[in-house]
Amino acid sequence: MDQREDKVDPVQLPLPQELERALAAERKAREDIERLRQALEVLTSENARLSSEVEQLTTVDRLTGLHCRRQFDTASRIEFRRSLRFRLKLSVIMMDIDHLMRVNDSHGRIAGDKVLAGAADVCLRGIRMTDLHARYGAEEFCFLLPETDQKGAHVLAERLRASVAGLRFQTDKRNFSVTASFGIADRRSDTDSIERLLERSDEALFKAKCEGRNRSVTWTEQVGKFWKPG
Repeated sequence: MDQREDKVDPVQLPLPQELERALAAERKAREDIERLRQALEVLTSENARLSSEVEQLTTVDRLTGLHCRRQFDTASRIEFRRSLRFRLKLSVIMMDIDHLMRVNDSHGRIAGDKVLAGAADVCLRGIRMTDLHARYGAEEFCFLLPETDQKGAHVLAERLRASVAGLRFQTDKRNFSVTASFGIADRRSDTDSIERLLERSDEALFKAKCEGRNRSVTWTEQVGKFWKPG
């Protein structure tokens, strides 16, 4: 009879403990990875939100909600090339709030800001989703109207003019209203650039202001001569 006793390898004795520690370490590692994954998702979401806010700040005027001029310039060039390529109508409206400086002087800049915001609001509600818009200057707005002829642009300008004139503003001193002037131009065979189209609408706007303001003027050759006398 084999008198040898069954012996247990001492190396194998701690295996269950080692295994338990290994499993615990693995669980902890998985938990750490999950926490890191969740933290990364939060950071990614926050980064996307901040990027969106930065883009919004650089493309949209915070006071009026209209696009900034830089954004408009880029988009308008693309739209102009599209109108040339497919021989589409294209018109532009340049708008100026009449005597805004008087509003600032009489009622304060906060009132002037309310005028800008209110006028922009009615204009945004009056144009189409496909129309481009921008705060083009301190008190100037610009609207680019794809697939719109001169007549259609004039109808829109008159509608916007009436909407602005219908606004009422309140201050501690008294209530007041404002008017706006509009210059309209459409792309013609000799309009070789978006800059030229915008220039013509600005010439028409200048004519509207010289004629007494609170009116819409459409660009013609005569308007161009008025802009450059002699």
